Order: sequence, then structure tokens, then C-alpha cells
Amino acid sequence: MTDKTPLQNKELLLIKADYLARYGMEMDDWTAITMLDNQVQLDKMNMQLLANLRENKRLSETFKGSIKQIHFNSKPEAFRYGFGRSLPYAVCSLILGIFIYVYMSTYKDYENLKYTVRNYRNVTSYEYLISQGELTKDDGVVYLILKPVKKGKHIFGQTYEFDERQKVVKVPLKRLQ
Repeated sequence: MTDKTPLQNKELLLIKADYLARYGMEMDDWTAITMLDNQVQLDKMNMQLLANLRENKRLSETFKGSIKQIHFNSKPEAFRYGFGRSLPYAVCSLILGIFIYVYMSTYKDYENLKYTVRNYRNVTSYEYLISQGELTKDDGVVYLILKPVKKGKHIFGQTYEFDERQKVVKVPLKRLQ
């Protein structure tokens, strides 16, 4: 209490006098000091609040001039305006979505093809069989239709040759160079 300046002493006396005038009771020194500290903090907060309010008012004046209000005579006119404003974004989003879909589906097809080629190394040898082969379904089973061939007249992917000696069917796939 010895470190008080004359200004603080005066403020403490004013606080005590105000309290005495309002409530008819005398206030002790510690309560007066606490109230003075509270008053100082409230004054600081009030100054900050006023500065924020001034800044808010300045910014709102800035925005007032830059915001343009639009009024329409009818609902269809308002709808056309809104539709025209959002149409470019919708078209861009649609085109982007289509591009992503095409890319992803192509990528998926490519991955499936890469998987097949990697796991079945001889897949390129079956190219004519796959492209020229004729399929039929019978009793829930898919069959590859091949026709017997005369010696030397092979049609790749469509004919077969039966080797009686080895008891196997030979299907010509491609001619080696």
C-alpha cells in the first residue's frame, strides 16, 4: 500500500466515498483496491471495444458502396438471371465430371488389360481365336465352334485339325515368321 501514487490514492478515496454515499457503509482498503483494478481492466476493455466498433463502422461503409442490389420485376426474370449466373459453372462441372468418368473407366480398362497380359503371357497368340472365333450357348455352357480343315487350308481361329496319332485337337492360331 505504500507504492500508491497520489492519483491512485485519490481514486481509492473516490471509490470509498461513492460506496459510502450509495450504501451508507464504509469500505475497507482491499475492497477499494480490487474495485480500482477492476475499473482499470474494464476501461481497457471499453477502449478496445470502441476501437473495434470504429473499425467495424469503417469497414461497413466500405462494403456499402461495393454491394449492388438487384431487383427483378417478375419471378421468371429472376430465375433466368440466376440460371444464367450458375450455368457456366454447371457446364464446367459437367464437362469435368465427364472427363473424370472417361479417364477412370479407360484407366480401369487399361489396368484390367495389363493384368490379363501380365498373367497370361500367351494371350497375344490367341488373337485370331478371340477375334475370329464363333461362340454358341447350349444348356448353359458356352462353346467355341471350330470346323474341321483339310490339310494346309487353315483359317486361324475358326478351324481345327485332329492328330490321330497323339489323339489331340490342334487349333491353328498364327503363322510363325
